[in-house]
Amino acid sequence: MNNFHFSKIIAGVGPTLAKETVLSKVINMVDVFRISLSGGFDDNNKKYIDTIMKLDNSKTIMMETRWSDIRVKNVLDIKVKARQTIEIEYSEYAQEHDKRIFVDASFLRELKVWQVIKFQQSGVVVKIKSNKETATMCEVIEWGWIIQYDRVFFQNYDLKLPFLGERDKKDILWWLEYGIHVMAPSVVKTRDDIIELKQFLATKNADKMKILAKIETEEALENLDEILDISDGLIFVFEKIEKAMKALKMNEEMLVKQCKILGKPAIVTFVGKFEKNKYQLINETQLKKFSTMAADGYMLDVLLQEEDPLTMITQLSDTLDSLELKIVPQELTRFYANNEFMVRDYILYNAHRATQEVDVRAFVLYTENGYSAWRLSSLKPRVPIIAFTKSDENYRYLNMLRGVRGYKISQSFSYENLKRIGKEMIRIIFKGNISLDDKIIIVQANESIGDEKTGMINGLELYKFKNI
Repeated sequence: MNNFHFSKIIAGVGPTLAKETVLSKVINMVDVFRISLSGGFDDNNKKYIDTIMKLDNSKTIMMETRWSDIRVKNVLDIKVKARQTIEIEYSEYAQEHDKRIFVDASFLRELKVWQVIKFQQSGVVVKIKSNKETATMCEVIEWGWIIQYDRVFFQNYDLKLPFLGERDKKDILWWLEYGIHVMAPSVVKTRDDIIELKQFLATKNADKMKILAKIETEEALENLDEILDISDGLIFVFEKIEKAMKALKMNEEMLVKQCKILGKPAIVTFVGKFEKNKYQLINETQLKKFSTMAADGYMLDVLLQEEDPLTMITQLSDTLDSLELKIVPQELTRFYANNEFMVRDYILYNAHRATQEVDVRAFVLYTENGYSAWRLSSLKPRVPIIAFTKSDENYRYLNMLRGVRGYKISQSFSYENLKRIGKEMIRIIFKGNISLDDKIIIVQANESIGDEKTGMINGLELYKFKNI
């Protein structure tokens, strides 16, 4: 089944990947494109989105808020030597400068002498010698090339920034104008953070926007239950919370499972290592571990080198495909009993159970709000879920769910259309590699017995492919 992979790939878009010649080669492997203003490509974001939508308008565009994500704003790489004195200056905008380093840290002049500043991807470390009227003077401790748009850390400095500052609000307004589909707020710590974001979105007529909270602090882990309850899914930045997980006696499997129990996607960031003067993205041991957990997707970190995104994305996609074929069937367990959706949950549970008793090739279902798709996905079925919805927000969200291929349908959609279009989508996904006698399950899971809008009756229907 070469035209379908279960786990989703979320790739950050920069100048190289945004080129139409490169995008056209990876467009079928990437499910969600993440664009963040933290990279400094402010003037090009609309072009990136336009190029993606031109090639495939079914893709989901994710916005990642910046919060404390401080970046180098130079558009040129700059080489620095040991014990060299360099000047660092604040700038919100990109700078074509090859001598002075610009960063978007408005608090730069507040830093004390001897404050250590680290450039993440570059590996360069400097410490402040003095603050002058025009710039902050720093001495190079660990030298090399400072890479354009690299992420900057201020060691042991407490950034006292609001969760949703004026810069973030301006970014969100910019993104809403550009046409983003889901949001990934950075450094979420409490339920109140998500409430604040939802209230702001509501004032901009974007209250249906799906929100996947990034979990990257100890405080977020301590408040995980309440954050998960109000969010539409979680993105775990495990490299940032490793120590906190040990302190709280947590592990990756426990956290992913917590999302699955509530039927919400669990995305993991995937960070390469700097080896032999370049970043190596693929770690098959890690991928195997997360594939066994049935993680919904992998978000490629900013350390993805710009010069070769095609090779890295292709390698990740191929590795995932090979691992997913080896995943053993999961023990059949019931998910969290939601009394509000008891009938719906019972139907979805039994749809999944049927795949362990009958050789089923795919599910086909219709969902009003995405619930049926994400609940069924959370049970980790080993067959594709083809989900139809009338809602654009839910349609884009389906791209985040493991094993789900979503399709937007018209308001006049009917049961007969579901079968006809569903059959065609199965043929496309399997690239014709499906026999007339292969079995397909059509799922309708509502609290009511029937759905007057679609003509569908609540329950499961088992078809041979030729009889759909």
